[in-house]
Amino acid sequence: MKAYRIIILFLVIVLPIWGAWEFIDQQDPDAIKVGYLPCDHSAALFVAKNNQTYEKNGLKVKTTQISTGSNIVDAVASGDLDIGYVGITPTLQGISKGIPIKVVGAVNLVGSGIVVEPNSPITSPADLKNKTIATPGVSSIQQVLLMYELQKYNITSADVDIISMNVYNIPSTLAAHKVDAYISYEPFVSIAPYMDIGEVLIYSNDIIEGHPCCVIITSEKFINEHPDELQKFLEIHQNSTEYVRTHPNETAEMVTQELTTNYNVETMSLQHIIFVSSVDKGFQDNVLRFMALENNMGYLKKNLTSDEIFDTSFLGG
Repeated sequence: MKAYRIIILFLVIVLPIWGAWEFIDQQDPDAIKVGYLPCDHSAALFVAKNNQTYEKNGLKVKTTQISTGSNIVDAVASGDLDIGYVGITPTLQGISKGIPIKVVGAVNLVGSGIVVEPNSPITSPADLKNKTIATPGVSSIQQVLLMYELQKYNITSADVDIISMNVYNIPSTLAAHKVDAYISYEPFVSIAPYMDIGEVLIYSNDIIEGHPCCVIITSEKFINEHPDELQKFLEIHQNSTEYVRTHPNETAEMVTQELTTNYNVETMSLQHIIFVSSVDKGFQDNVLRFMALENNMGYLKKNLTSDEIFDTSFLGG
């Protein structure tokens, strides 16, 4: 039965990516090229795409699924992408290294979790000492959240074996008993209890309540050269975010279609995400608090100001 579940899991969340992966199209100079992680956090993007809101507002948008946030930051910096939906951790790391990007919109708060096997002897984060844990990347906010939680129990990186891997492979790796636990973003948290291959040990909102997660970034060059298109894109994001908040079932259908997952999984996972859009003072302060945490943990080497991180000209509240 366990082997059967692993096969089904492969068919549900691994096999579809071969058909769903989109590559950056450099042949259309008029298109806004947008990169995103394969996660429910980008639901507003999927809603706008599914409802053809961009086309209705005179925008041509091409989306590309990319597996890590650091790759999205690099692609935006190089101009291969114009806009990225990406985690705050690789964003802050990029800005601290002098990459000329800005956060122009908020996407979500919370939406991640630590997962263990069903009936696991791991019943508390304290039990993760000397265990093998999978994460979606060294530069991911999920790894920061994991290490922050472990520090509460005096567990350091020397006390655990952390393995970074493609997020699509993480649940099946737990199902195959190759790791003791994993931390990921939705829907790869909710898929574990749905497929009966894992149970949620702790949600990220219980690690740091209301923590910032994903943001919208663009290059300073794109801001300067295409302010009108960016304004329109971000207004659509704001309206689509409101749609996500008020139409959860319809949103679950659209996310299922975009990520080729499962409607029941999506209705579960969307409940654990807080969708936002404005980079108002409250969101900025939230990011600055998280940045201070990352500095204390050694993930960042310098403090940044709000002006260095954000451009509030569009969705500043």
